[in-house]
Amino acid sequence: MTWSQLQSEQEVIFLKQKKLERLKFQKENITNQINKIGREIQAYTNELNVLKEKLQHLDTFSFINLYRSWTGKKEELRVQKIDKAAAIEMKIIESERMQADLTNDLTNINNELLTYNESQLKNQLEIVLIKKENWLKENQPEKAIELQQLEEDKLNCKKLNIEIEEAREAGNNAITQLYNALDSLNSASDYSTWDTFFGGGLIATHLKHEKLDESQNQLHQAQIALQRFKNELLDIQEMSTRHLTVNTDGFVKFADYIFDDIFSAWSIHSKISSSKEHVSRVLSDVRNTILNLEKKKQQIDQKLSEINNKKNLILGVN
Repeated sequence: MTWSQLQSEQEVIFLKQKKLERLKFQKENITNQINKIGREIQAYTNELNVLKEKLQHLDTFSFINLYRSWTGKKEELRVQKIDKAAAIEMKIIESERMQADLTNDLTNINNELLTYNESQLKNQLEIVLIKKENWLKENQPEKAIELQQLEEDKLNCKKLNIEIEEAREAGNNAITQLYNALDSLNSASDYSTWDTFFGGGLIATHLKHEKLDESQNQLHQAQIALQRFKNELLDIQEMSTRHLTVNTDGFVKFADYIFDDIFSAWSIHSKISSSKEHVSRVLSDVRNTILNLEKKKQQIDQKLSEINNKKNLILGVN
């Protein structure tokens, strides 16, 4: 068996092992994300229950409530609490959707893990390495260490290239979803402008909230796409996520930017505008990150070319 054949055999096994390691890492990472979201849902639910109790207390007789009703404060307090409760409810719905999507991702990872036999891969690699060691002793004993190092560098470069390609694919999908979200927000903004400034009436108000529902769905799709993009970036140890304006636990919750005051037409209009700006900023961050990935890939391809040239010189290949 030639050196190239042995190296090809090792490459297949090596990449399978690295894929297995990545799947295990992703499993742990996504499991932690699901657990964190579960804690968030519980916290939101507790907060919502407190608000429900306060709303019930507003309807119970008391001299304070009587005074508030005389001064108009009672209805104002009710609207404020309902508005806040609606915003929290939106966050619970979004968190539950994220939890469901990530749970589905986790199921897919677990299913893929079942297709790998870790001990078998380890045994196969040991056999190939013994064959390579024997080949080197017979053919290139004086160059053995250098050649082995070059092959190891080559395998690591190929592994990183695969990870970069998968991250780029996830990033491009995130860009598509962000554009969809931006289009949806633009549509909601048009109805909001009409309803807010020109007195659109009941039909315009209904259409506005219908468009906001569509926006919420599109923003969710963008959010889960961004989370998956970030999860792919975590696989690339050499790649920093500092270019993305996100916190370390995940991408922003877009619902926080839109649904904090859904009973105020002016507030909805202004929040849609700020959300559009925020989506545009995240779009720019994702594009910059993909550009950095492409630069990294160019560096890796250059290194691969240098490795192959050095290896061919050792092996006497033209």
